[in-house]
Amino acid sequence: MSYSAVVLDEASQQKLKDSALDADTNVKVNSIRLPILVRDNGWKVFCHHMTINMGGLPEHLKSYLDSDQKLEAFAIGVSDKAVAVKVMGTMAGHSKNAIPHITIAVNVKGGGKPVDSNKITSWFKMEKPIKLSGIVKELP
Repeated sequence: MSYSAVVLDEASQQKLKDSALDADTNVKVNSIRLPILVRDNGWKVFCHHMTINMGGLPEHLKSYLDSDQKLEAFAIGVSDKAVAVKVMGTMAGHSKNAIPHITIAVNVKGGGKPVDSNKITSWFKMEKPIKLSGIVKELP
C-alpha cells in the first residue's frame, strides 16, 4: 500500500472545489486569488483525500477500513506551493500528519507537490466550516 486515507465522496470533493474556486473566493496566494492561479498560473486542483498514514492502516485502525467517515474543514492554509484545508473528525485524530488536512491545490508550475501541504504555516479560520464525508481506504 502506498498510503491510507479518508477518500472524499464526489459531493464532498465538489464542495471543496466550489468553495475554493468560486468567483468570490477570498483565498489568495501572493495577492492573487486562487481561481486565477488555477486557471492561469499552473496550479492543479486536488480535493481528494485526507491522509491517515503512508502505507496501509496501522493494525489498531484496520476495523475502520471501508467505513464512512465525517470530516469538517474549519481552516484554510496557504503557501506559495500549496493550499489546503485543516480538518477535524474521528480519523483526523489518527492522521500521522502534524496537521490533518486535505490538499486543495498545488503550484505544479512552480515545482509544488501535494506533500507541500505539510509545510504550510499560515492558517486562517474559515467563516463557515465545510462538512465533508468519505470512506477509509488503503490505496496502492
